[in-house]
Amino acid sequence: MVSGIEVTGPIDPVQRATMEALLREPTLPPRVRERLEMVKGAVLGWDMAAIAVWCGRTEATVRRWLEAFRDGGVAALVDAPRTGRPRQADAAYLAALGQAVEADPRALGQGVDVWTSARLSAYLAETTGVRIVPGWVRVLLHRQRFAHGRPKHSVEHLQDPDEVAACEDRLRIVGEKGGGRSGTVRTAL
Repeated sequence: MVSGIEVTGPIDPVQRATMEALLREPTLPPRVRERLEMVKGAVLGWDMAAIAVWCGRTEATVRRWLEAFRDGGVAALVDAPRTGRPRQADAAYLAALGQAVEADPRALGQGVDVWTSARLSAYLAETTGVRIVPGWVRVLLHRQRFAHGRPKHSVEHLQDPDEVAACEDRLRIVGEKGGGRSGTVRTAL
């Protein structure tokens, strides 16, 4: 009972265990988690004002979600499907993106050494049939925690470490023998 109003209804041990198990799920959407925490607070005996302060919502919002839980259970706490254009980058597209990024472009029949977002977009349009602009491909890569940027080309892997050390020693010795002394500048005419 919250503020004298029965908003959650009786919670049996099975419902409570289900609710607790859902709250431990790492993939539970944040909005559903927050609503379940509101219900949990009510079950633990918190009043409406305390729940509202804890979650940073108004008491009317807390009451609405507690009543929704009372009337429809956990299923009533899930967001309704959103209207509008369906997602282009579905799970299959994201899987293909991940596989392409981790593969060498040449191994996939591309004539380049490095992926760019434009090349990835074109390649995935060919293989999946879904055309996504390069800027959005970069967003998808960021969301999947792929690092992207310009490659840093180096010849370090071609250098002999012993030769590099010997050259650095020679340069250090030359620098100690007066390679950097100041004085008058002589010019030849």
